[in-house]
Amino acid sequence: MSKDFYIGRQPILDKEGKVYAYELLYRQQGEHAASVLDNSAATARVLINAIQNMGLECMLSGKKGFINADEEIILGGLIDILPKENFVIEILETTKVTPELVEKIKEYKALVHSFALDDMVLTKEYYDMFKSLFQVVDIIKVDYLYCDKTKLKGNLQVFKKLNVAMLAEKVETQEDFEFCKEVGFDLFQGYFFSKPVVLTQKSVDPSKAATVNLINMIKNDAEVNELESVIKGHTDLYINLLRFMNSASYFTKGNITSIKHAIAMLGRENLAKWLYLILYAGPSNDNFDNPLLVTAQVRAKMMEKLCSESTVKCEQEDAAYLVGLISLMDAVFNRDIQDVVKEFNVDQAIKLAVTEKSGELGRLLTMVMEYENDEPEALSENIKSVGINFEGFNAIVQESIEYAEKFTSIG
Repeated sequence: MSKDFYIGRQPILDKEGKVYAYELLYRQQGEHAASVLDNSAATARVLINAIQNMGLECMLSGKKGFINADEEIILGGLIDILPKENFVIEILETTKVTPELVEKIKEYKALVHSFALDDMVLTKEYYDMFKSLFQVVDIIKVDYLYCDKTKLKGNLQVFKKLNVAMLAEKVETQEDFEFCKEVGFDLFQGYFFSKPVVLTQKSVDPSKAATVNLINMIKNDAEVNELESVIKGHTDLYINLLRFMNSASYFTKGNITSIKHAIAMLGRENLAKWLYLILYAGPSNDNFDNPLLVTAQVRAKMMEKLCSESTVKCEQEDAAYLVGLISLMDAVFNRDIQDVVKEFNVDQAIKLAVTEKSGELGRLLTMVMEYENDEPEALSENIKSVGINFEGFNAIVQESIEYAEKFTSIG
């Protein structure tokens, strides 16, 4: 079995913009995103990697996982070995719907397995093709891109009577998201999760638990490395620290290149005062349920690891981490990235990597974004050019997700 593939992980969000589940996607080197020669083999490879190699705790972070399946997967009994509490079986639009298949799904439903129907377009043709499945699925995924928007609300009302959740996929913009909520969708999937729609307020409230922990660590004379580890683990704290240091210019005598650098410039006493200020200000966000901040943390760790393991000898691991973190702040603060970076007193090379994808750091950022945006062909070429194979890349993805999940779970 070729190791030259990776698992894509795309969030499925609820109306509040919180992660409801993740769809796990098979992607192979040299193939376009939609090019899968064998659905069964692709599903099997995703499952083996998700369950056996990477681990469900890492890949799903306590959420459900959507897995593609066709009649061969369902009738072949592969579902029998899956932990039903962890997965939603997503029936592909290419599936041959037969009475045998419907009966098999009913059997699994009786065992409390969950099913979704993929890529509906809400036309009569699709309705007639899949109507025998409407009574046995829990979720219907609607291809928003190809729907008649003028008839969408009325068409959705027909499906609402089936007592199923309606999921809009290929939602690309904030306007799409707002429209889909208005017409009655329950769940949402698409690249909009990395855009401003998820968090529209202009601030990010740091975790109260992490803030108190840091204050106590400073009181107990914790090492700088220990303080750095906690701050890196809480994207909200890191971003607020950078913004504070930029506004408190009397503390800052140069551009920041890392957390250690920031702590050294600010000093322990001033760091503690700033933490007390945050604690008093409230409110706090201890559930870390914002997918953008989780994505930023995964991205930052991937940048750091790619920099470390690249054969081009990046040797800027701290800066790479910072690039990954800041690169999503346009979405977090709902502003243009050029304006956002002005609020961070960071090194010019970091700013250019974020805004123009320039330099070696910009090149690594491009690679991480190709992974997030499901562009396997471009990613294949780029990781090869820096001396990393797909096995090594998968290990980096796994470590980065586990890193973010560790801090997500402790709040």
